[in-house]
Amino acid sequence: MRLVALIALALSLNAGGAVAQSKTEPEAVKATISRMTEAVNRGEMPTAFAAFTASPWITDDGPPYNWHGPRAPQAWIESMGANAQAHGMTAVDMTLSPATRIEITDGLAYAIVPGRLSYTMKDGHKESADGLLTFTLERAGSEWKIETLVWSGPAAKP
Repeated sequence: MRLVALIALALSLNAGGAVAQSKTEPEAVKATISRMTEAVNRGEMPTAFAAFTASPWITDDGPPYNWHGPRAPQAWIESMGANAQAHGMTAVDMTLSPATRIEITDGLAYAIVPGRLSYTMKDGHKESADGLLTFTLERAGSEWKIETLVWSGPAAKP
């Protein structure tokens, strides 16, 4: 059903038929994305997890690469923590740039947000990876919740 809604959204945008959105909706979408990212950076996982729907999809560049279902955010963070530890990372931080695209139609949102993942290795040197975070969100009452989060980009560089 979600796929059908997203296809319908894409078709309506291509046809120029997107429903008008209020000026505050993009700000609310950005706020949800920022709140989740900042909470992860601070280690406030309950706040980060609350930004997701009940059964989200998450795709990231660390194994097993894809998480889905009610525990997806928790499993994703656990996997990323294990990956960071296995690769000798001592600190990790995601910095978001302004969204390059936000589309909203009928309680669904699509957003593309550039980001930089920076981390410090045990020996003290720093590395970073620039990429794109692509989100789908859905409105739940007065809030926006993240339904899909996808990270894509090249490998990290020292």
